[in-house]
Amino acid sequence: MTLLVTILVVLPALPAASKSAPDATAVTSNSSVDLYLQAALTAARHQRSDPVSPYEWMARNLCWSRYPDIEEPVSKTCDGNGPAYDVPMPCTYGEPLEPLWRRLRGTRTWDLMIGWHCPADLLPVLTQEDLRRLPIPAPAAHSQPEGGKVLVNKETIAYTEAEPVTLRTDLLGYGIDVEATPTHYTWDFGDGTPPLTTTHQGHPWPGFDIYHVYDTTGPMHMTLTTTWTARYRLDADPTHTWHDVTGTATTTSHTPDFELIELRPHLVPNGST
Repeated sequence: MTLLVTILVVLPALPAASKSAPDATAVTSNSSVDLYLQAALTAARHQRSDPVSPYEWMARNLCWSRYPDIEEPVSKTCDGNGPAYDVPMPCTYGEPLEPLWRRLRGTRTWDLMIGWHCPADLLPVLTQEDLRRLPIPAPAAHSQPEGGKVLVNKETIAYTEAEPVTLRTDLLGYGIDVEATPTHYTWDFGDGTPPLTTTHQGHPWPGFDIYHVYDTTGPMHMTLTTTWTARYRLDADPTHTWHDVTGTATTTSHTPDFELIELRPHLVPNGST
C-alpha cells in the first residue's frame, strides 16, 4: 500500500507586480504570464477593464487588415490576401481563448499581448525552483549492524523507507496540490569511495541488497541523497489536470554515526581463558 503524507506549505511570496506594466508589443502563448497579466486576462474575460491599471484590455478575434481598429465590427472578408481570421490551434483541454489586446487609456493603438491561447496557458507553472523550495521530508537513512560497532571487511547494510508525499501549497494566489515521488537513491559511504546510485530503496537483513565493505577503522556515517520527481494540479484548472514538473528536487539524510572496528585473533596458551 502506498502511503501519502499531506503537508500544507506556502511558497515565499513573489515581488508584487507593478501598477503600470512594462510596455510590450507581443507576448507569445508560450511565454510566462505574470500575475498582473493574469488579472488583466480575467478582466478581459468578463468584458471589462482593469480599474487599477492605466491600460484598457480587450479579448477579441482580429482581422489583420483592420488592425489596430479592433473595436470596429469584423466581417468575414478582409482587404488583402490574408485570411479573415487568425485560426486558433486546438487545445488539449478546453476551448481556445481569443487574443488579448492592451492599450493606454485615451490612446488609439492596441498592442497584442497574447495571441490565441488555451486555458492552461493562463495558469502558473510550478517550476523546478518552486519544487525545491517545498519542504519534502527526507527519508531516514538506516544502516546495519546497529548498535554503534561495525566490523571492517564485512558487509555494512544500507537501506531507506521512502514513500510518495502529497503537499498542499499556494502559487501566485492559486491553490495547488503537489505529489512528489522518490525515484533515485544515492549513497555516499563516507570513506572516499564513489557514491552508489540505485532506483530501489534497499532492504534490511536478511534480504539486504545494498551494502558496503569498509577496510579502515574509525568513526563513520553514510549519507543518503534522494531524488524526487513531482506532478501538480491547480484548483483554478477546470479540467483538474495533473502536470509534470520539469526538473527534480533532492533531500539529504544521514545514518547514525557508527564506529568501524577490526577484530584480530589472539593466540593464548593452553588452559588460558
